[in-house]
Amino acid sequence: MPPKSKVEKSPHFNEILDMIEKSISPRHISDYLKNEYDESISHTAINNFVKKIKSKTASEYYKQQKAKEKKKKAKVDEVVDKELANKEAIDDVVKKGVSDLEALDNIITEANKLKLDISNIKPKYLENYCVNSEAEIEKLKIQAKRLAIQAVKTKSGILKDNPEPPDINVNINDLNNFFKKQREIAIKKATEEK
Repeated sequence: MPPKSKVEKSPHFNEILDMIEKSISPRHISDYLKNEYDESISHTAINNFVKKIKSKTASEYYKQQKAKEKKKKAKVDEVVDKELANKEAIDDVVKKGVSDLEALDNIITEANKLKLDISNIKPKYLENYCVNSEAEIEKLKIQAKRLAIQAVKTKSGILKDNPEPPDINVNINDLNNFFKKQREIAIKKATEEK
């Protein structure tokens, strides 16, 4: 540790600091000490002490400014991180929504590929039992078409637009009549064979 200067050793050190703080020149401080207290401190020594104080002041100022900037940057980084997290969460929700819409599109596309034609369905008989596998397939196709209609409605609700219903050409009455006739044929065939 460097030795203390005459200013720091002075019994009037606080008074000297007050005068420096009031911007009294080193020469006037030196003269005042000589006249008032018969204390001999040169204006050069006082000037050097003032420079030392200014240097420490500047150093402390820059140190504090750097700390403030660091704190400010940390706050900015925190806000940016929070915003990025929010953006990522929003992006995840958007990706999920897009994925859901794509799944609905796939359901609609697949349902539109199904052709419902009940006129060509022929019953099959297996040991006095009517097996209508084609009819069961047609029932599944109808269920798929209903699923497509629901998918269109759901997609429309998400996108807030008017849905374009899938192409469904099924006459429910014809289908009911078909299944009724198939049951009658199966019953007739079963009773004839007994």
